[in-house]
Amino acid sequence: MKKITIQDVAKELNLSRNTVAKALNNSDTVAYETRYVVIKKAYEMGYSKLSPIVLNEFKIKDKLEKTKTVVVFARRELSTFWNRIIMGISDELNKNNCRLQFNFISEEDEANHVLPLDMQTDMSGIIILSVFNKSFLELIIKKDVPVVFLDGPSNVHDIAFLGDVIIFEGGYSTKILTEHLIKQGAKKLAFIGDTSYCRTIADRFNGFMTALKEHNIQPDEHLLITKHVEHKYYRQEEVEAAFEKLPYMPDAFVCANDDIARDIMLLLRRRGIKIPDDILVTGFDDKEEAELLSPALTTVHVGNQRMGRRLVQRLMWRLDNMDLPKEIVIINTEVIIRESSIKKKI
Repeated sequence: MKKITIQDVAKELNLSRNTVAKALNNSDTVAYETRYVVIKKAYEMGYSKLSPIVLNEFKIKDKLEKTKTVVVFARRELSTFWNRIIMGISDELNKNNCRLQFNFISEEDEANHVLPLDMQTDMSGIIILSVFNKSFLELIIKKDVPVVFLDGPSNVHDIAFLGDVIIFEGGYSTKILTEHLIKQGAKKLAFIGDTSYCRTIADRFNGFMTALKEHNIQPDEHLLITKHVEHKYYRQEEVEAAFEKLPYMPDAFVCANDDIARDIMLLLRRRGIKIPDDILVTGFDDKEEAELLSPALTTVHVGNQRMGRRLVQRLMWRLDNMDLPKEIVIINTEVIIRESSIKKKI
């Protein structure tokens, strides 16, 4: 039987001998995807000098044996915020030789407990991106497979027994944002976000309230727009309805996300109110368009694509650690101060 050489592998892949040699040594000078292709091909061809460490790192044997299917569930009304999360999920699943099946769930299907027709029966894991009601969740995850949630209900312990939960940190970062506004001279501060919807928005509101308390500012209930609405203030008409009911304009709006902040800025502009000269505004999420708003929006960066990869990494870890207790994981965020919250010096 002919001994397989580096040149044989290079010829098979139409790559240079030098590139293949570096890839087989797991050199960072070769792209990860190229290294994987080279190492996989060398293994298939019977190249005898492959390091067990390299094989283990790329999980070549496992990947050749079986492709796993991971099912992702999300609501239909996902905004552009989710695009990079989904990209991160896809990239990390590809890296782990997993097939992605994405299922959008309508409110009607959720209410009627209707599962997607093409839902895989041999799935290896589930990632849930949206906050669904508990009875629907229990229908989805009756299967003996690991589940990872991104966020959860306000009382996240209602679902914590069903799977691992990963949450963007929101309390401390919103406290920092609010304190920044106070240092800019804001004394009448408004918060807008449906705190009954999910844990992350509840955390952001708690951070806001903590900052007010620590700075001896009495919150005005008329400026706390936190009650439940059908679309959780993700629609402009809901934001506008709440805005029109305000008895007076605050010094600053702390918005639960960038979409709400964008709508608030639009409503202020229609009234001829200048940002940040008259009113300060902050958001949360650091969507791509946040920096493009005028003025650029102060917000909190969450690292969407990184979060998508992190969800898959947690799922892969859980597959190897099924007997360990479920966990709630908090991912750090970063406050980004921009023009929308900085008073101009006269």
